[in-house]
Parts: sequence; C-alpha cells; structure tokens
Amino acid sequence: MKEHLAVVLGMFETGLAVGRSLGRAGIRVLGLDTVKKVGFHSKYIAPRVCPHPTQCEEEFLAFLLRIAKDETRPPALFITSDEFLLPVSRNRDRLETRYLMNLPSPQILECISDKYKQYSLALEAGIPVPRTYLPENMEALNELIDEIPFPAFIKGAEVTTWRRKMGVATKGFVVSTREELRNTFRRIFEQGVNGLIQEIIPGPDTNHYKSSCYVSRNGLILLAFGLQKIRQQPAGFGFGCLVQSVLYPEMLRLGKDFFSRIGYRGVGSAEFKLDPRDGKLKLIELNPRYWQQNALAARCGMNFPLTDYGELTGEAPEPKNEYRPGIKWVNFYSDIESFREYRRRGEITWGGWLASYKGEFMLSDLDWDDPFPGIREAVIENGIRRSGRYLGKVFGGGH
Repeated sequence: MKEHLAVVLGMFETGLAVGRSLGRAGIRVLGLDTVKKVGFHSKYIAPRVCPHPTQCEEEFLAFLLRIAKDETRPPALFITSDEFLLPVSRNRDRLETRYLMNLPSPQILECISDKYKQYSLALEAGIPVPRTYLPENMEALNELIDEIPFPAFIKGAEVTTWRRKMGVATKGFVVSTREELRNTFRRIFEQGVNGLIQEIIPGPDTNHYKSSCYVSRNGLILLAFGLQKIRQQPAGFGFGCLVQSVLYPEMLRLGKDFFSRIGYRGVGSAEFKLDPRDGKLKLIELNPRYWQQNALAARCGMNFPLTDYGELTGEAPEPKNEYRPGIKWVNFYSDIESFREYRRRGEITWGGWLASYKGEFMLSDLDWDDPFPGIREAVIENGIRRSGRYLGKVFGGGH
C-alpha cells in the first residue's frame, strides 16, 4: 500500500539512503531536518526544515502532528538520527495516534541510549563485551583506577549530551596512563558530562563488523545483514568510511541472538569487534535506528526501508536470508582523511589504498539515477568550502 506518506527524520547520508530506497519504489517521501543537509537535494525526497527535536520538543511534535493531519492515511515514520530518537520515543503515545512506527520499547531505548546500561543489558543477555566502567566523579575514578586496563577508550555515556558538550567530531579519547585518565575526566566532569571507560580490544580496524537487523512488531527477524569495516574515520574509533558486505554466520547469529534476547523491535545495528586474544566477537555498541551504510544493504538485495514500510502498512513481508557479499560502500571525503591518518601510522600505502577500491562499490552520496546530492557535495561542500578554508589558513598565516 504505497498510499502512505513516508516521513524520514534526519537528512544526512543515512536519511538520504532511506529516502532513495523508498522513493525508487514509488513511495512519497517527506524528509525533515533542523538544517539543510545532503538529503534535501534528492529528487526522491520532498524536504522541509523542522523545529529542533530536543531544543524545541513541543514545537517539533506539533509540526509532526500537523503533517499527519493533512494526510488521508497515517504516515510511516523512519528515524535515521539520534537527536530524533528519544523525543519521538518519549511522545510515542501522542504520535502513534497519527503515525505508523516500529520502535523498540521505551525501556529498551532507555538502556541503549545509556552506554553503561547497554553494557549491562548485553551482559544479562549473555553477549560478550569489553570491560567497561562508569565513574561518577573523581573520587569514584580513583577507587577503580587499579582495575582499568591500559590503553583505554573514554566515550560519552549518553551520546546526545556528549556531542552537544564535547563536539560532534569528538568520538572519544584514548588514554595510556593513569595521569592521562585523570586529566581527561577532569575536563569531562567540568563540562557536566558522564564518561564511560572501555577496554580497547586489540587488532586492526578490519576486525570490526556490524550485524544489522529488522525485527517485526511480533518479534520475527525479517532481515539480517552483515558488513565489515575496512577503514574508519577517525582511525580506530570512528564510523566505517569504507565497508563491505560480508557473509559471517557467527557474527549474524550473535547479532540476532542479542536482538531476540532483549525483545528488540524495529531496525537496529549491533557492532562487534573480533578479539584476537580469545577469538570472540565482543559487542562495541548497539544503535537503535537506521545506520549510515543502509544503502549498501539495499544494493546487496536487502531493502530495510521497504521492508519496514511494508510491515507498517500491512503488507506482511516475508523473511529474507540472502544478500550479495563483497560489495563496498565508501564516503570518499572521509576516506581521504582516514587514508592520511592510516598512512601516517604506517598502516597503508598509496598502492594499498587504491587496491582497496577494486571490485564493485557504491558512493555514500552519489548515485547516477539521483546525481545532484553527490555532485553538490563534491562541488560546494567538499570543493569550494574546503578550498576556502585552505586559502584562509594560507593567507591567515596558517591559523
């Protein structure tokens, strides 16, 4: 039933991919975000700027309800950005009267949005995890400091607050000594943020995998897709700027077990890292929304947004178990930055970087049936603006 409008929250690459997957099937797509992003320029998406979901929550909800009021059928809702997730979940009783949605329960979302609760949830579900600690203040940090394995990674216990206070680009901090750990937490506590300490699993970035699933409202796993990171930005602890689809049965099984044991619903993406010390996959984090490379799954034969839409509108889609492995997805601009970092560390050569592009691959923003988002990103966002910043540094004395 393609008469239902699809409302996609978040117009970064993630939302662009969701909008394209739906629009290509002839579904009307309305894309919302607080500022104009790459998805605003897709021919498959009718874009609108909306109130900020966390800073202006009531205005945002009223905005969504007005959109639904103008439709003869309830729209289907798709969440592709963390900042939209909790406001929608907190107000689901009001929104579910006008919208079709499949989200994890409020209790599950509360656990997942808090990284330490997520860690505890995984332990209870029997999923292997790195050692994790949550000091509430400097006194608590000093009490547990002898237990912490170095080097360690510090990240936000709650993602949205961390990004707002520490900066979107700051994924976290690597610390190698007790003094670095103390100094870092002093800065974190001064910002009024809770930081999580996590054991660093050794091994290359290619040991990172994602198990992405769609779980129907009655608990049936309709889709399970696997990818492997080839490079990350930033290296070691960032998002997968070059990834490939993989068939890794143990990783897919572990992801499906986790989703099933916690009673998960909707779209989710569980990231694991293979620990060479014991050969086990360890959960890094679970993201309860569409993930950035969801277009790769569609290219490989698993269209998550279309399955989601079909279930929401009463089409009863069947489970699908097969997809094509070995296809790559790349955010080219981030991968250039990533390559520079890996090269400085002596982990890649020019030849190795070029060789990594062999085979079938797709770009994160450019697709030939919808070229303008990618062309605009290349010319304006990554051509003119980066050149302007470079010239500013040159003529400004490098500052």
